[in-house]
Amino acid sequence: MARIAIVTGAGGGLGREIAIGLADTYYGIIVVDRDERAAEACAHVIEARAVPVRKVCADVRVPSDADRIVSAARELGGPHVLVNNAGGWTPRRQYPEATADEWAATINLNLVAPMMLSQLVMAPTREQGSGAIINISSSAGIDSTSYGSPEYGAAKAGLIRFTSSLSGLATSHGVRVMCVAPDWIGLERAQAQWALMSHAERAATGPLIPPADVVAVVLQLIREGVAGTVVEMRGGDQPLARTHKRVKTES
Repeated sequence: MARIAIVTGAGGGLGREIAIGLADTYYGIIVVDRDERAAEACAHVIEARAVPVRKVCADVRVPSDADRIVSAARELGGPHVLVNNAGGWTPRRQYPEATADEWAATINLNLVAPMMLSQLVMAPTREQGSGAIINISSSAGIDSTSYGSPEYGAAKAGLIRFTSSLSGLATSHGVRVMCVAPDWIGLERAQAQWALMSHAERAATGPLIPPADVVAVVLQLIREGVAGTVVEMRGGDQPLARTHKRVKTES
């Protein structure tokens, strides 16, 4: 029987890449996204891998939707893995121009929802014997410079500390909670923005991270990662776990 992974925000971008990467390693996938068409398209691609797949159109911030996500995984014999990938900036305007409801919704999406889903999968994952939770954070939660969406940066920083705070769950619940904090990922929209930047702007920003590199780190953590690990990924560098030295890649 296939092991089952929940991937939120799997309709596009990094979430889609992670979902397909997991399917390629014979995981059944719960494809979660608010965009039903995008979720359906991703599920269709995964079906070709001959693994179990189910799409769930859901807003991860809504408790009843979170319950439906976990129920779908249970019906397929899981969950064994949860990837908290769904996230994003506040639409239209950012703190302090955004209203309290607007920026709070962003914190809910990027921090509260992953906490809620992680809590919901604890019991069923423990029933399977062991499991892994991967939180997708961002360099925005690590850096100390000015940032365009303070609420997003604060939530991503909270997600990192949430991860490290739960390192003991590997012993108490049989669940390893880990985190990846990448810099700018070379997805389609980022590539379009990159193409419009000057040479000086590109040099200051650093190279884009290939999405496949992020997927590879996620898969490695699921296979063998140590609970509480936070892997920082900077363009041009090898992935850096918090307990290891940073080293430059040869590329």
